[in-house]
Amino acid sequence: MKGPGTSAAMMQESEGATASSDVHVAGFTDPEAYAFEAVKLAAGASVRGFGGKIDKTFRAILTRVGLDRLTIGLGKASASVSLSSGVPNAHVFMFATAPAAARRISGWTVGHQHIFHPRPNDHAFAISQPGPSAVITVPFDLLTDYGSGVSGPGPRIPAHDDRLFLTSEVHRMRLISLMNDVERLAREEPWVVQMPEPARALQGTIIEALLACLTLGQPSRDRVAPGRHRRIVARLERALRERPEGMLSLPDLCAEVGVAQRTLNLACQEFLGQGAMQYARGCRLDHVRQTLLISDPASTQVTGVAMRYGFWELGRFAQAYRLRFGESPSKTLRRNAAPSEIRHEAQSVHARIA
Repeated sequence: MKGPGTSAAMMQESEGATASSDVHVAGFTDPEAYAFEAVKLAAGASVRGFGGKIDKTFRAILTRVGLDRLTIGLGKASASVSLSSGVPNAHVFMFATAPAAARRISGWTVGHQHIFHPRPNDHAFAISQPGPSAVITVPFDLLTDYGSGVSGPGPRIPAHDDRLFLTSEVHRMRLISLMNDVERLAREEPWVVQMPEPARALQGTIIEALLACLTLGQPSRDRVAPGRHRRIVARLERALRERPEGMLSLPDLCAEVGVAQRTLNLACQEFLGQGAMQYARGCRLDHVRQTLLISDPASTQVTGVAMRYGFWELGRFAQAYRLRFGESPSKTLRRNAAPSEIRHEAQSVHARIA
């Protein structure tokens, strides 16, 4: 199983993977590795966390293509994966490229007829659904330049907040068709998008199709309750990153975040698809795993690490750990018989998450 933080090796070693400076295509059988790479489909995004179960039947493929200043990310997975990430300081547009069940993104219900624009330079919390999807990342100035040329004065370019666009089928299908073209080129003729002139031409065509969806669609602005709930979940995540060993009960969580139990659980259900304690328990399991990955097996005991993060029923802990990561905690620890450079890479990942 390939762990997080091994993106370069993963892109080279995944089944059927091809890579160049502008085009990356990779297959995955590990949802954890997939989640860490899927976040990066939005150019400049950073990983905050992953939630899911390791499933031996899991299959996914990711494609990322750079077109001059535009970045296209395409993903397709066989099962649902939940994750949180940092949104880059750019316009990001997320949408399904085939009819599928609605996804929950940062408190919004995003159907296949929608395009979602998360608030730049903020957190995003997503529960994906099986099926194909796309992410387009556009620098602010590039979208403004194209918008004024395509739509005339005052186009409805997204402001720096969450927006949900209900798009017309005609314009949406045009954009999806272009995404399919990008995926085909990346797989069959990557040299085409690596040439400057075709890359710029395709970039322009995609932005024009995107702007048609946005300017002729029906936008919904950020709402008061989701905005407040977003801040609550962000405070919870910060507390779980900084003091996971101190967040062992619902009263602990509420005191740290500064809200009532009902409000905290409502915010977590809306953004994360689970209650506060369930989410906190998963985060503590993630911390256990990352600690084991960077520890020396000769001087570290699984029991001590588990108890450090509040797991005192060791049988249940081992069962939950195996269910979440597909292996026993002792097996994770034994990985550190591996060369020191691999441990150093895991330490870097732990620093980013913790």
